[in-house]
Amino acid sequence: MVGVSAAVATTLTLALQNKNAPPAPGQPAASAPTSMAAAPQYSPADVSAAKDHLCKTFDLSVRGQEGQGGFRVQGNVNVPVVLRALNSASAVQNALSPAVPGDAAAAARRYIGTTLDVTTAAMGNAPISEVNRLTDVDGNAIDALLDVCGLPR
Repeated sequence: MVGVSAAVATTLTLALQNKNAPPAPGQPAASAPTSMAAAPQYSPADVSAAKDHLCKTFDLSVRGQEGQGGFRVQGNVNVPVVLRALNSASAVQNALSPAVPGDAAAAARRYIGTTLDVTTAAMGNAPISEVNRLTDVDGNAIDALLDVCGLPR
């Protein structure tokens, strides 16, 4: 079971990192504009719908995680908690779109990053003190996204 968790985490981490990776040498950049393109314009309805979708996805993916234990329990990876956290980070990443307002997008990216940091530490050789520190950082990112979305804590 731990092997499956590690494979899932590695795949998810690589997929998220590759999305932002520069092109390989010798390959043209995916978006190498020759002039400054205008930023896309979104209607207020599009912006609201994009934020709504992001917030609903986040809410659905994190609710019910309370009381499930930490990322490690008695020194062992808490596989259900880690998988749920990784799923949530992936779902929130997939819900991000260019129409999501900047404050919500920034809070979502911070949540994704801190969640990947703590799950990576929990599944690796990080000392429990570091996992606990990263859990606190992740909790702050969760609270920030809850606030931006107007969701109860």
